[in-house]
Amino acid sequence: MEENKIEISNSNNSNSNNNNEDLEKEIPPPPTQSSIKNYKKRVYSILHDDENKEQPKKRVILSYHDGDESNLVTVEDPDNNEKSFIINKKYIQEDGSILSKQQYKKKIEQFNKQKKIDNRQSRKQKKRAETHKKNDEEGNITKQILAETSFHYKDNLRHIEPYQYTFKVFAKERWFGQSILDMFSQEFSTNSRDVYLKKIKRGLIKVNDQLVSPSYKIKLNDTIIHTVHRHEPPVTGESIKIVSLDENVVVVDKPSSIPVHPCGRFRHNSLMYILASEHGINQLYGVHRLDRLTSGLLLLARTPDSANKKANQIQSGLVSKQYLAKVIGKFPGSDTINSSSSSFNEQIKLCKHLEDGTFIIDQPIVIQSMRLGINHVGVGGKPSITHIKLFSYDQSTNTSIVLCTPKTGRTHQIRVHLKWLGFPIANDPLYNNEFKESFKALTSDGKTSYIFDDDDGGGENNEKDEKINNNNNNSLSQKIINKVTKEEEDFIDDGVSPIHCNDCSIVWSDSTQFSFGIYLHALSYSSNDWSYKTDLPNWAKPSFEASNETSTETTNQNINTTTTTIISEIKEVEEKIN
Repeated sequence: MEENKIEISNSNNSNSNNNNEDLEKEIPPPPTQSSIKNYKKRVYSILHDDENKEQPKKRVILSYHDGDESNLVTVEDPDNNEKSFIINKKYIQEDGSILSKQQYKKKIEQFNKQKKIDNRQSRKQKKRAETHKKNDEEGNITKQILAETSFHYKDNLRHIEPYQYTFKVFAKERWFGQSILDMFSQEFSTNSRDVYLKKIKRGLIKVNDQLVSPSYKIKLNDTIIHTVHRHEPPVTGESIKIVSLDENVVVVDKPSSIPVHPCGRFRHNSLMYILASEHGINQLYGVHRLDRLTSGLLLLARTPDSANKKANQIQSGLVSKQYLAKVIGKFPGSDTINSSSSSFNEQIKLCKHLEDGTFIIDQPIVIQSMRLGINHVGVGGKPSITHIKLFSYDQSTNTSIVLCTPKTGRTHQIRVHLKWLGFPIANDPLYNNEFKESFKALTSDGKTSYIFDDDDGGGENNEKDEKINNNNNNSLSQKIINKVTKEEEDFIDDGVSPIHCNDCSIVWSDSTQFSFGIYLHALSYSSNDWSYKTDLPNWAKPSFEASNETSTETTNQNINTTTTTIISEIKEVEEKIN
């Protein structure tokens, strides 16, 4: 038996380093698979178990068995021949260590887990590349998508014809174990149980694109498919002004009531779809957010690279943003800020201020309701800073136009800070309690209640809906009871009778039933290498005109220190007025 011995000193030997350096030169190359025959090799090997990982390394002799196809190796302890044993060579690692079965199993599990992650990432990258290629050829809003429905204008509103639409969603954890009928009846209670039963029987509700029975139990990785008769609320018929257009970006003056992208109830009545259908700009990528009820400047990129570049600038705080808001009350100006502050409320007194009349609101913002999109100032919230300055005051309506410069980008930041100051936006249905109590509008389920808008127009819900959803979120801790009866299981649908649609009974043309905007307008965005601005909104122009007639110099002085872009905007408006 031929034996290649590699004398490696124990790690406790002080001369091991020198010995190893000499021996490395004498070590022959490992034998090829075909030449292995009783090949023995002395190496450092780890022979500890999982419970004793501090056990020192020990030298052993590995004897590879005869045969090219053999995977067996005899492990010999030179100090005790009786402790020799046979293992599969897969347990021997490249560094010479020997793994136990438990260690090897764990290693394989980790390997398979990482392989799944890598494969998933690879599929995502491949799908993303295919999507980008398709977008380059057809745009990300295709003619096929736009052909789903049609639109028309009536009473200065843009209406979408109802159409069939299929929602697809992965099953949520709280649905696991529930029957498909029970889940829809409890989670989406806007329709009756009979409606969902008919939809399941008719194939309008499927699981994994397959017909299922009402008692089908929802499982992990299930895809729930639901086809609905979709109605979209109307939006303003005001035209969308294109401020700037080139190969990289599209800058528009977004009217209020229009969401930027499809969300909640809105799809074809979103800004991106309107630009695609009416302006032929069908390859757009989001850069920043602008609430559905907010009007003003919006940047959209025409390439993914441009979108990333602009978004990174905004997120890094390299972009200056200016907004105008119309608030309730007389906001303090530079002429009163240095006088006696006895008339100021406690919040104003807490704010730092500059000599030009700018108040610095440095108050953290806490998420109050993720579903309803409501935030508030509170301890433990995210740091949020807004600079606010008086633009003009209208004594007849007791309202002020204020210039707002957000230094951070929290959801509803300006609206929340204005409410905290005691100067809420005059027609804000979320943060002006007096207006909220006097204004009622349809919620997403067609019921009359107080209106709540998710960020970016994600949806409308009332307090009762929120409680229902909170209960559903806790359903994992509740015992799931299958309520599907034998009559429901055996129900035979005729396939002909119409299925009731709640939205078909809503008078969508009644503009008094919907909130079409708030007095908040994005006026300008600028960085070191680009700058865009819009016109003043109509609700701010009368205040400016009144100020212009009495004292243009005073008006210009009110905003001179805050932003040069606003000054140039006012000069343009002055030229139009004169």
